[in-house]
Amino acid sequence: MHSVIIFKIMVWKFFSVMLFATVKTLFAPSLGFAEGMPFFTTLTATAIGGVLGFMVFYFFSSQIMAYLNKKINTEKHPKKLEKARKIIMMKRKYPMWLFIFILPFLSIPVMAVIVRKFYGRDKKITMLSCLATIFFALLGCVTYPALK
Repeated sequence: MHSVIIFKIMVWKFFSVMLFATVKTLFAPSLGFAEGMPFFTTLTATAIGGVLGFMVFYFFSSQIMAYLNKKINTEKHPKKLEKARKIIMMKRKYPMWLFIFILPFLSIPVMAVIVRKFYGRDKKITMLSCLATIFFALLGCVTYPALK
């Protein structure tokens, strides 16, 4: 009975780290290590959560953008239009792989929506974004114990 309770607690910790990683992959390992999870368990939960979050937001980004376009009218909010122009200028100025490796610093949902919007026709972009997400999960898992 005691081992069943411990197993349920570990599963809950795993899913909580995974859920946090769907939004902020770089900072999710801090939650796993604070909960006492081992390195590889934390890395696995963070990587799965980050990739799962990216995929969900990537494939549902058209619905998200349609909802946001209803809520935010660019005529009423000219600053939103200026931000969009800055993003387009970044896309033209910097290569795709650099753009992909900078975006996880913002958040996974923002990364997925921007990648889908600007690079949705490129077939390699999904795999490259998933690899970047796994890299940031590994980076978070390696740097957090070093900072502690």
